[in-house]
Amino acid sequence: MKYFLITFFCLQISYSQNVSIQLKFQNVTDSIPIVVSKSINDNAAYFLYHSDTIYTKNNRAELKFDASNPGFLYFVFSKANPGINILYEPNETIVLNVSKDENNKYFVHYEGRNSSILLAINVDTIYKYQKFAQKLRPIIFNANKGADILNFIKKEHKLESERLKAFFENGEISKDIYEISKLYLETTLVNNSKSIIEDVFRIEEEFTKTKLPKSEFLDLLNNLMTEFNPFDDKFKNFTTYAFFDNVQSFTRFMDESGFEEKRYDRGLWKNKNVRDYYNFIPLHLQEKLFAHLFSNDRLDESDFTQFKKVFPNSRYTTYLEKYLKNKKFSDYKPYAFGYFINGKFEYNKQVNSVDITSIIKNNFSGKAVFVDLWASYCAPCFQEFSHSQKLFAFLKTNNIEMLYLAIDKDKEITKWLPNIKNNYLEGNHIFTSDKIQESLQKLLNEPDGVYIPRYLLFNSKGELVLPSTKKPSEGQALYDEILNALK
Repeated sequence: MKYFLITFFCLQISYSQNVSIQLKFQNVTDSIPIVVSKSINDNAAYFLYHSDTIYTKNNRAELKFDASNPGFLYFVFSKANPGINILYEPNETIVLNVSKDENNKYFVHYEGRNSSILLAINVDTIYKYQKFAQKLRPIIFNANKGADILNFIKKEHKLESERLKAFFENGEISKDIYEISKLYLETTLVNNSKSIIEDVFRIEEEFTKTKLPKSEFLDLLNNLMTEFNPFDDKFKNFTTYAFFDNVQSFTRFMDESGFEEKRYDRGLWKNKNVRDYYNFIPLHLQEKLFAHLFSNDRLDESDFTQFKKVFPNSRYTTYLEKYLKNKKFSDYKPYAFGYFINGKFEYNKQVNSVDITSIIKNNFSGKAVFVDLWASYCAPCFQEFSHSQKLFAFLKTNNIEMLYLAIDKDKEITKWLPNIKNNYLEGNHIFTSDKIQESLQKLLNEPDGVYIPRYLLFNSKGELVLPSTKKPSEGQALYDEILNALK
């Protein structure tokens, strides 16, 4: 409840433009992963693929994407940077200069046409849970009535709203950034305030320090959510994790207070992991909340069956079906082809060849490919997997595809996806089964069998240029070998 990921705000504009966000560091090692949360709420697919990973190289990292709208994203805390919130616009370049002082404390200098507000949302008290708690908690303990607490929160909101308006009127931020910053402010402030109040209200030792009865705390929470209503139409195209939390909390407070509010019950919320009071939520938000919960494994296939009855034309159905299919890894057959990134596996297709050269040429046209041959019984393969993250970062930076070929017997396919996920093997994957051995033996001129782990390199023409490379554990020696072979 205290921590959440920031997601994109999406307006429906028919064109897209490029956005570049560049991070510059001081004395960081290469290949440090930086996860970016980048969910676009009006694009249904992004409920399933809402994050990306970039890597440091030469004290830099860059995220580039096409955007048809202004929005938010969040750089998750990593070894190279603190958590950083970003507002962006189409056709914008933002530079983040990240440094540390002698006490290991991070500092970020923002460059870009909206840099004033980037600094504000990353450091100002009202956006930070711990900082805001230091201001709000004394108000809670000294309040004679719930209205005292709510009025303080409203005053803080008004002051920050006026500051955002001044940014806009002074030309420091654009109109689009101004509009979404108001929604971000409200969502963040309400989520933080609600969490701080509940931390006092729900803990008996804390509650006894206040002057208010518990009934007044429930009224306060309801009044807070009514004042800043997440059901309001202005949030229709604005979806963050904090927003979903606010929506669910509002219905919980309504239920606890015994309010006789209108319900929109279509039989959607029967799972033990959700609550009947979600029926207080308007239907268009129920649809979006379901997609969010389902893609975060809070709901199951029977719930999805009911969802399709309630929302027969939902734009989320296609993507939720794909997500459900990807979860059923036991249904995969030999020669299944998929891609693993950011903790999620996306099934692509069935490969129709048992010849490795054909697989490379047919599926990676015009791209160099590094191949890792492995199997579930191969202990040395798994030892090398501990170096896969740095290898993937190197390959991605140099526009080389990573392909893992599992050469297990067919019956071992149930171990395939768990091994991929448990070892975080980012890249392309094909379960080729042991039937590919003949093709490998012919290609490598090793009729007695091919040992594993084994690593191959194909150039962009689909030609084998290294029949046996160094191991991932050899790091830079392997990277140099690859680059030299592709010259």
